[in-house]
Amino acid sequence: MNILNKIKSLFNFKKYEKNSVKAENSDVSMQDREEKIFEKERLNLQKLYEQWSCEETWLLYEEGIPLLFGIEPQSRSILESDVSEKIESLWQHAKECGHKKLLPVINIEKPEKEWEVRPIDLYSWGTISRIMMPEEFSTLMTFVAQTIKPVETQSSNNYSENSQDIMYLKHREVVLGAAMSLLVSAPELCKNRKGRVVSNKIARNILENEDQWFGDERPLLAETAMADLIDEYLKLTQPIVH
Repeated sequence: MNILNKIKSLFNFKKYEKNSVKAENSDVSMQDREEKIFEKERLNLQKLYEQWSCEETWLLYEEGIPLLFGIEPQSRSILESDVSEKIESLWQHAKECGHKKLLPVINIEKPEKEWEVRPIDLYSWGTISRIMMPEEFSTLMTFVAQTIKPVETQSSNNYSENSQDIMYLKHREVVLGAAMSLLVSAPELCKNRKGRVVSNKIARNILENEDQWFGDERPLLAETAMADLIDEYLKLTQPIVH
C-alpha cells in the first residue's frame, strides 16, 4: 500500500511539474505578446512624429493638441469620450496661454482655431506646463532643438526666441552638471538593482530636487528629455587606456 501511494505521489508530482511548465511557458508567451504590442505601438508613434515633424507649423487645435497625446490628428473624430475630454481641456489651457503670450502662436491675430504653432515651441510649452508627452515625441524634439537653429517667425509678438534658446541651453547644462554631481556624491541613487548606472534614475532624482538645481525656474526639459540627454553622454563613456 505504501508503494502504491508513492507511485501515485510520483505521478501527481509529474503532473504538477508538467502543468507548471505549461503555465510558465504560457506566462512567457503572454509576455512576448505584450512586448511585441508595446514595440509596435512605439514604432507607430515614431513614424507618426517623424511624419509630422517635417511640417514647419501645426494647427494648434486640429493637429498640435492631439499630437501631444500621441494621436493622429485625422483620427480625433473617432476617439473615445474620455480622450476627447482631455484634448478639449488641454485646448482651453492652450488658448489661455496663447492670449497671455506664454505659448508662442505665429498668427495670434487670427481666430483661435486657426492658430498655428511651431512643433518645437509647442514642445517647450508642453514641458513647462508639465504635460505628460510620449517619450518618442520628447526624444525627437530634443534632437530637433539640439541640431536645428530655430528660425524667426514673422509674427508681431514680443517673444525673444534667442532668449528662449539660451535658457534651454542653460537648462541642458544644469541637467548635465546635476547628473555629474549625483554620480560623484550619490552614485547609489543613479543605479538600478543590478548596479548599472541608468539615465532615467538620474533624471528622476534631478526633478525630485529641482529647486536645488534650477532655483526658482521650472526646468524646460521633461524627465524623458533629461534621461535622453544624460544617456547620450553615458553612451560616450569609454574606459581610459593608459
